[in-house]
Amino acid sequence: MTRTGIDYFDECILKNGFPDGSLILVAGEPGAGKTIFSATFVYNGAKKFGEKGIYISLAETKKEFYESMKQLGMNFEELENKGLFKFVDLVTVREETIKKEIELLMNEIIKFQPKRIVVDPISVFAQVLGVEGTRVFLHTMLGRFIKTYNSTALLIAEKAIGAEKIGYGIEEFVVDGVIVLRYQSFGEVTRRVMEIPKMRRKSIEKSCYEYVITQDGIEFLAVPELMREEMEYTLEKVTTGIEKLDQMLDGGLYRGANVLIVGMTGTGKTTFSLHFAVANAIQGRRVAYLAFEEPMDQLIRATKNYGMPIEEALRSNLKIFTWVPESKTPVYTFLKIKKIIEEFKPEALVVDSLTALRQHMDEKELVKMIRYLNLLTKANRITAYFTLNEETNFEVVPFTGASTMVDVIIGLRYQLNKEGIERKMAIVKARGSDHSRKIHRYEITNKGVEIYE
Repeated sequence: MTRTGIDYFDECILKNGFPDGSLILVAGEPGAGKTIFSATFVYNGAKKFGEKGIYISLAETKKEFYESMKQLGMNFEELENKGLFKFVDLVTVREETIKKEIELLMNEIIKFQPKRIVVDPISVFAQVLGVEGTRVFLHTMLGRFIKTYNSTALLIAEKAIGAEKIGYGIEEFVVDGVIVLRYQSFGEVTRRVMEIPKMRRKSIEKSCYEYVITQDGIEFLAVPELMREEMEYTLEKVTTGIEKLDQMLDGGLYRGANVLIVGMTGTGKTTFSLHFAVANAIQGRRVAYLAFEEPMDQLIRATKNYGMPIEEALRSNLKIFTWVPESKTPVYTFLKIKKIIEEFKPEALVVDSLTALRQHMDEKELVKMIRYLNLLTKANRITAYFTLNEETNFEVVPFTGASTMVDVIIGLRYQLNKEGIERKMAIVKARGSDHSRKIHRYEITNKGVEIYE
């Protein structure tokens, strides 16, 4: 078997990689990631498995290819210097000489004996050689080589946006496998989906797999890694950062709990979250604060105004991450959060807010993302806060997709009266805890949140 080096693709989709001696068609619309996927296949082959690779390009020059791949962390020049890689530039070859170039190309392949081959794109051969000539090249010339040497070749084919036909309609009939990379519009975002309609000697379980392109290349949503594991039973509790709220929760939050703070704009959801983040950082826990609505300087200014020791927290264990999730898919956002968790290894996490995600994502997809994030935080024993901008009457949480998954729900609301703004809160839900069932009054003061009976 020939592995791509993309763990999820190898282990969960193909179950140990491509069969040796295969011709694989990689088709897709412009920008879908065909070149990145194929380049990763060759690069990982040399870097991880010591296998020679050759990239035959009719789309971009060697300089262009090397520079674009280096931005994704793939140094092909280094592999070339080690004798593990060759780049064949056919971009400037004239149509009338391409048949002669093919003979020279096959001689080069036989001499170099690569384990991995990429032709990018095969459609140029089809244009020049025609249907029958392309069949001969793929099946007789290139096909014979890969069968003899147990090599694997990826053939890249352009697919027009919205078209069902792949390339010139002939490549898929002479190959052993077909991978199609598609765009799907989903709300305000466009997501990338991989389909595998054909793969000889392999049983593909799902009809499609969602992926994203990041600075690390192709990344899939690795759902199997998030299966709920048996957790060691613990009575350990962590603070909310608000003494009265800890008392209302019978001593605080169980470690690993997921908390949803829901309320209208102005109820203080972010202030509650800042109390939690700063207090736990001061107590020695690593805390990641993900802000999707407010810039970092605004959060820091707010904590200073409340008298919280934000500088000490930032110097020790608190790290604030800010980005705008607009036009990003739930999978992209989840993988970014997952990477933060893997690299920073937080013991506490704040996601502020789900509303910012919800504005730009299909709700079903967002619920799925929250479920995966819930499993991820549970598996890593991370106590997590999620904020949601919704009106609540302490009985019903509108966004049920999130509320059914969390362990604790804190509802916040306010009303206007003659004296001004009156804020009220209640613990709507707290699994496994003898929590307060009362509705409490609270205020946002120069010390932050103050809760009263």
